Amino acid sequence: MNTPHVLIVGAGPTGMTLAIELRRAGLDVRVIDKSDHPALHSQALVLQARTLEQLQRYGVADKAVARGRKLKRAELWSEGKQIVSIPLERIPSRYPYVLFLPQSETESILNECMESLGVRAERRTELISFLDHGEGIAAKLRLPSGAEERMTTRWIVGCDGAHSLVRSAAGIPFEGGGIGLSFFLGDLELEGADVPEDALAIHLHRGNVVFLGRLSERFTRVIVALHSRQGEAAKSEVSVADFQQAMDEAGMRARILSSDWMTPFHVNDLQARHYRAGNAFLAGDASHIHSPVGGQGMNTGMQDAANLAWKLAAVARGADDSLLDSYEEERGAVGKALLRFTERTLKMATATNPLVQSLRDALLPIASSLTSVQEGMLGFVSETAIHYRESSIVEDCGGDGTLRAGDRMPDLSIGEEDTGTSLFEGWRDPRHLALLLNSTVEAKDRIASRLTHVQVVSIRLSELGDEGRALLGKEEKVLIVRPDGYVGFRAPMSKHAELEAYALREALRPSIEPRKEEVWQTM
Repeated sequence: MNTPHVLIVGAGPTGMTLAIELRRAGLDVRVIDKSDHPALHSQALVLQARTLEQLQRYGVADKAVARGRKLKRAELWSEGKQIVSIPLERIPSRYPYVLFLPQSETESILNECMESLGVRAERRTELISFLDHGEGIAAKLRLPSGAEERMTTRWIVGCDGAHSLVRSAAGIPFEGGGIGLSFFLGDLELEGADVPEDALAIHLHRGNVVFLGRLSERFTRVIVALHSRQGEAAKSEVSVADFQQAMDEAGMRARILSSDWMTPFHVNDLQARHYRAGNAFLAGDASHIHSPVGGQGMNTGMQDAANLAWKLAAVARGADDSLLDSYEEERGAVGKALLRFTERTLKMATATNPLVQSLRDALLPIASSLTSVQEGMLGFVSETAIHYRESSIVEDCGGDGTLRAGDRMPDLSIGEEDTGTSLFEGWRDPRHLALLLNSTVEAKDRIASRLTHVQVVSIRLSELGDEGRALLGKEEKVLIVRPDGYVGFRAPMSKHAELEAYALREALRPSIEPRKEEVWQTM
């Protein structure tokens, strides 16, 4: 086997997403997993709008949507009374909903995409150890036959979950603590007036939480978090009676008819102190784990992979290795914010003090009715509000419009409503996107001729709707959109030197070029 650029340890959603991103960028990868099969049951089942935008780049978002179930509303109930209802169609995306799709289905879609790119997960293949010798990684593997294999690779990425061997071998601490609640989940067949159809429903009762979301016409996912029976998460199994009692205590009008599967589970709030140690990296649950509040875990891991992949590809084609430090800078901050959000939300939901409960139930309806609060909540949960404006590798040189360097690039409508298209429909390849607003044909041709690994798209103001004009402004400008969907550079077209420096740093043009005046003087 040829020496791969990257050894990916773990063939779950994060590992497969990383393999897809890297192969699309032209790197060789090897994916191993000690398990002999993909996920059979699904603790993770939510695909957020931001992740669906990512899958759209691979050409598989429509397949995921067709297999999943759109949930269009979020409801919060306390002691049998609905106190909050938020319409999810206000999510600022072409996917204005939460998609319920079992992890097993998500993995099937990702695996099919990965294999179409020539990568097959090597099951029952285990990482034993690795040594980082500065120029790369020397790893020892145990094969399905029991034999050992020694291999070399430039980088290793641990997508191997909460008990990550990559993290342990790299000497990276996993910091945080446990959550003092008993958790169990199941896919149950329910009947009754409080069984949701197209809503996420959360029922609170004296510090206990029951979460429901419809998976299919038959089954509903139910997650229970209990203060009242701590320690039950350590049981080897749970029963239908455990779920029925929790629902009854919450005042729910729902009866369990049957179950597909049930399991207890334990929850910690933990984050790796670092996401990088030399040529070793962590992504997904290997770098952060938390409560299932908000359905963020799998989505965050998949976006970790997208962030890391394009940077590895840039360094492989000549960018400075220091670019890889921005992975921890950007995604580590996201992980910290996520842990804070899930911890505070869970504490609020599971408050046992009657006064705190009363204040919560009185203030939440008022706060959640405010447009700004709804937008903030929807942006966080859908992960469309994540930005990297403070990142050291993004550069904003000014200009009009509200979109800034570091922001997520929305999928803008282009052209007439009936006959037009969208930005992402024309941007499916793995390269950066140079988006030119109101530029001349000569400027577009010169940028296209001088930059590599970049797709150049020119848009006239007349082709944009109101949203696009507000975001991009009216002035002539250039935006460079990174392969993970975030604006890395924004500037008026006159900022030639700044654009050149940015392109050199991210290996978007050869390092040996004609004099700057010759390249940019007529742009």
